Amino acid sequence: MLSGNSASPIDHVPRKHQAYPGSQYALPTDQAENDRLQHQSLKKLFENRILLAPVDLEANDQVLEIGTGPGLWMLDLAGSVHPSVSMVGVDIESRLFPTHHPENLDFRIESVTNLPSDWSNKFSLVHQRLLMIALQIPEWPVALREIYRVIRPGGWVQLGEFNAWAEGDTPNKPCMEKLVAMFRCLVKSRNLYIDCAKDMPRMLEEAGFVDVQCKSRMPKIGKWAGELGVANGITNAGVLRGIKTPILKAGGYGKVTSETEYDSLLDGVQREWDEAPTAENPDIQKEFNIFWARKPIT
Repeated sequence: MLSGNSASPIDHVPRKHQAYPGSQYALPTDQAENDRLQHQSLKKLFENRILLAPVDLEANDQVLEIGTGPGLWMLDLAGSVHPSVSMVGVDIESRLFPTHHPENLDFRIESVTNLPSDWSNKFSLVHQRLLMIALQIPEWPVALREIYRVIRPGGWVQLGEFNAWAEGDTPNKPCMEKLVAMFRCLVKSRNLYIDCAKDMPRMLEEAGFVDVQCKSRMPKIGKWAGELGVANGITNAGVLRGIKTPILKAGGYGKVTSETEYDSLLDGVQREWDEAPTAENPDIQKEFNIFWARKPIT
């Protein structure tokens, strides 16, 4: 594992990032990030299903989505449930909130580590996805306890997280290896729980949940995998492009010395992804996992 360095920040035009007090969220919150978000590609991984938790939402049930961003998951769900089901989407930044949405949807700024006290035992379903580069290691147990608190007895939580890229996974892809090394340095410097998916079942049980389940899918990436592979490549490149600002502000972690060099490395990564995988040069993408669990009735 590389360590951080004390190099001066590299000059570049920074992306817009959130400024919620104490947050270490590494990705930007701007229109480019809104365009990158991968709701449809993740939906296709699970046969166009967005809800795996076995919950039947009935009239007047309430749903909470944490880290909602532009509310893509919640807007999708709203089209298949009774309009009396009220939904709240929360995030630590409002910049991506949709300007137009059904009347039974509401969006507000809140943190999963400190949800409103009057939400206890309120929601039939809580959904959260892709906070692996948002929450620090000690924040995850706090967040899951808060989620447990706001779910009504018998209600469900559904979480989605990728298995993270690790150094050494792609020895025959030098550009990818460099970017993964910088990515790992960034999350280590911010104490982010990038490998939270490995520990999710245990953490859910420790928070008090029961009936913990998981389904995983391996998304293909690159031109060799056709239209969906191209889409996944664009999405993953967007993640690496999105963390450019904090990496360059940290001085490049000894891997890059300019924004031009970073962009060139990213171009090389996309070429590496487009090559058909072989036994000696396997596909680099990691599994996406959906976990769901129930709050006991008693």
